[in-house]
Amino acid sequence: MDAVHELQGKINDNERKRMHYERKISRLEDDLFQRNQEIIRAKFTVLQALPELNTPENSPLVDIVRVPGYLDPKMFEAACLKACLNTPSDGREGETMRKDRAMLEAETLCNEWRSKTTNRLWELYIEGPEQGEEDDWVQVEAQDLLDLKEKYGKELYNAIKIAWTESKERTRTGVQLKPWDYEAGREKTLTELLVPLRSRSSSSL
Repeated sequence: MDAVHELQGKINDNERKRMHYERKISRLEDDLFQRNQEIIRAKFTVLQALPELNTPENSPLVDIVRVPGYLDPKMFEAACLKACLNTPSDGREGETMRKDRAMLEAETLCNEWRSKTTNRLWELYIEGPEQGEEDDWVQVEAQDLLDLKEKYGKELYNAIKIAWTESKERTRTGVQLKPWDYEAGREKTLTELLVPLRSRSSSSL
């Protein structure tokens, strides 16, 4: 009987350690996201004050990826396909049918989250109990976003959080397009955005 109690004690200790490390990782991820938010806010604030620093427009078709809050359908397709293929088949659907169903699911999911991240009433954070601390109420992420993270993974989850932040900043500043490096096929960093200002400062000396 003592051996059973000892084993149960070790199991409980390991569970407490697991929860402790999960909370620690979650807080570190939150800190990283908050720093990313600060960088995004800084970019939009700079472009609001100095719109001439932004990259000239190309065409609506090309510049769709520059729209703040844009969510790429391909991310949803990849996430849904992965979730579908990782789920054991009951034998009633072939692989092709399962993939077709995943693609339809991706389209629905993409439209749903595009609507949420651009809806001023939908909030990323709500008041709720801290994980493992029922008596401590803090700001926690919306349950529908946590459910998406659990089912479809962190990559899609993080992309949605960034899209929500960009949509908020677009509303706040009126900036309609993100600064873009067309040759590299990506958004400019804050450092790259500020290069012209540094050049001006150097030439004025």
